[in-house]
Amino acid sequence: MNKLADRIRTAREEAGLSQADVAKALRISASAVNQWEQGFCKNIKLEHFFALASLLRQNPQWLATGMVLPYLNRTQTRLPKLDDPPLTRQEKALLHQIRQMPDRPQKGLLKFLRALSDTYVSPDNLDRRD
Repeated sequence: MNKLADRIRTAREEAGLSQADVAKALRISASAVNQWEQGFCKNIKLEHFFALASLLRQNPQWLATGMVLPYLNRTQTRLPKLDDPPLTRQEKALLHQIRQMPDRPQKGLLKFLRALSDTYVSPDNLDRRD
């Protein structure tokens, strides 16, 4: 897959979305999405490109160049529940960094964080240790 148009179409199909679904989500015309997939549009606005990558759960670098693995090949995470608190700025930064890592280092980091969490003693638990 060496063309942007092919990567967009393939990623959209793998995500189970129609061109109309993508257009609605990005608030653009379905004909614009069709033009992207046909290779007629060479200058996709960056705001649309990054929104498309996010919608399709793809790494923007892969979508643009085909040079990194798509997100769809990674283990999918659970979707947030409605009552989950919004992510903090630090949590968003951590998540961004983790998503840039290949699977193997991600798994190693997760194992490390679980071990760290098991050894962490919060100030609330200090009184209970006696």
